[in-house]
Amino acid sequence: MTTALLCLGLVALLAGELLSLDFLLARQVASRQAQLAASRQRVVVDNAGFLDVRARWFGTPALFQPAPISNTAIVFFDVSGASQAQVMDSFDRADICTRYGPCAKDPANPGGTALGLEWFKFAGSGYYCYSPRTTTLSFKEYILLPRWSPPADGSVTIDLVVKWNALAQVIYVHEAGHVAIDKQDLAALNEQAHRLSTCQAVVAFWNGPHLYDKDEADQAAYHARLKADCRPEVGCLPYGWMGW
Repeated sequence: MTTALLCLGLVALLAGELLSLDFLLARQVASRQAQLAASRQRVVVDNAGFLDVRARWFGTPALFQPAPISNTAIVFFDVSGASQAQVMDSFDRADICTRYGPCAKDPANPGGTALGLEWFKFAGSGYYCYSPRTTTLSFKEYILLPRWSPPADGSVTIDLVVKWNALAQVIYVHEAGHVAIDKQDLAALNEQAHRLSTCQAVVAFWNGPHLYDKDEADQAAYHARLKADCRPEVGCLPYGWMGW
């Protein structure tokens, strides 16, 4: 009887120890699983942070720089912002038609915000005519373009820089088109003046009230062509293109 009780006691003790070991093992497994889950969570967070850093702009790609145009001064007005919406609001606040204008009426953008401007000026304080054939007036072209200078510290995204570069290039192409028309029409005016018979006629010609009517008509026709076939590569922004 005593032996039986002793055996039962040993069995109970062993069973208790086994239960205790199972419990400890279960706790260790649960702890390990929790550690693995936490580790996986940290990996996900770290990966998300890494992807966000990769999407940030630290100077590459470079900001668009307009190519020089002969006999043309490129001047800038500044815009700012860390998002497309902020940049576009900055265009509105710049109000370049008031500060640099007036702007010519653009049928392709009636009442809209001007993104760039082009104009020309007589280059010099005056001219003297010795003969019509040798009297050539010189003009200087100007284009006004936006300049955005975000810090290369990751505060803006690469995607925004790519979109900005695309926008800036379209504006540049558009204004360069105006320059080309001016140069052609001003050269034609000089040719007309060369064919006049007297210097008095030359002076009257260059002082005529309708001297630049053809140039203005050609510029308006340029806008009309862009409206009819609006593509970024020819200097026209389709509505909503790239979010602009």
